[in-house]
Amino acid sequence: MNNLFMRAYSKWIRDAFYIGQSEIATSLGISIGTYSKMEQGTKIMRDEDFKAIIHFYEMKKGSYSFCFDEKKRAEANGLIRKCIGVFVYRDQKTMLPILKEYLMDEKNWHCPAFFETNLLQMIYEYFCDLSFQERFSLLFDHEYLFDPSARSILHDLYGLSKLRKYDESAIHSFQTAKALSVFQPIPGWMGLIDYHMIITFLRFMKPEKAYSLFEECRKDIQNSGSHRRLLDLQLNEAQCFMKLGLREEADTIYQTMLQTYGQVDDDSVLKEIYGNYAWNQLMQRNDIFAIELAKKAIQFHATFPDIYITLAYSNYRLDRAEEALQVISTFRNQKRTDNRSKMVLLFLDVLESLLLERKKKFERKATQLLPRLQNWKDLEVDIFVYLMLIDHYANLQDWQSLCFYQAEMIKFLGY
Repeated sequence: MNNLFMRAYSKWIRDAFYIGQSEIATSLGISIGTYSKMEQGTKIMRDEDFKAIIHFYEMKKGSYSFCFDEKKRAEANGLIRKCIGVFVYRDQKTMLPILKEYLMDEKNWHCPAFFETNLLQMIYEYFCDLSFQERFSLLFDHEYLFDPSARSILHDLYGLSKLRKYDESAIHSFQTAKALSVFQPIPGWMGLIDYHMIITFLRFMKPEKAYSLFEECRKDIQNSGSHRRLLDLQLNEAQCFMKLGLREEADTIYQTMLQTYGQVDDDSVLKEIYGNYAWNQLMQRNDIFAIELAKKAIQFHATFPDIYITLAYSNYRLDRAEEALQVISTFRNQKRTDNRSKMVLLFLDVLESLLLERKKKFERKATQLLPRLQNWKDLEVDIFVYLMLIDHYANLQDWQSLCFYQAEMIKFLGY
């Protein structure tokens, strides 16, 4: 059996059972120093030593047993590669029954595939949209035991976990995942990692870096035959054009996708097209069309919170105060708890205060929101807050405050 695994597992189980090295050394008839060296790797741990250690724990706890089947590791690695494949095809749900059956088999846990099984558990949690971060510490501590495919998806999932927290260092994890993907190529996997990097660059308002990845990403995904991922990539390419200020190019992509969406067997793609297309129209001040598109997105059960910014702010610019206030009330009553929705609600609170002419409350909420938006660049509402403040102080004929926020907006725009 692999000596690295025997050392790592022996240390893990000793910690899990809260057993001191002296007790195990005594049961093996060796000194504490000798046992310590075996765990540390300065002395070879033989198969018979490992079996004796396992026997010690089996005697210690009757419900515990270890399966010595060496084929378990190959089976687990095969499943990890299958998981990568379905991840590429956005077909994760089909893998859930297979993973569940595997994880329910106790022989797959305490065996030579112990660490791979923990990775499969984390993949299962991610595929189920559950919290999946709990095992990172264990898996990274024993990363040297994994083959390149397993290490690649481990770093990719770590990047996705950072992205959920709006941590820009996610890009380093994706770059590591991509480097590892070269050693055991899986069709479309490198393209999917590129796709995750594109999302990260767009989220942190670095569209020029995202743009450089599209060609290579598209080529790899096309070769894999994952049509749905190509649609995702098209949506992100349109977003990239939007963030680069190429709004007509983005419109062209959305229009083309709406004309050809029938190729997809799932209408869920429509809500994404309509939602993003609506935002692009909002930014071009085509408010009536933006509202029409946003409503269509909601008809297709879109839940992305930014849609409510489109609806509320477009109605505000059209002097439809009642409609804007109704949108804000609808969103607030949904009682969303995710961080992005909380930020969207803070913006809507600012707009609501302005619409209700609660002047002091508006000023306080707007000035409190602006510094917080520095960590939410992809929300792209800073300019709306500045414009509302400028209109507010112009109406009050407060020229000093007006000039201040005009200067702040110019500074924000980078002029």
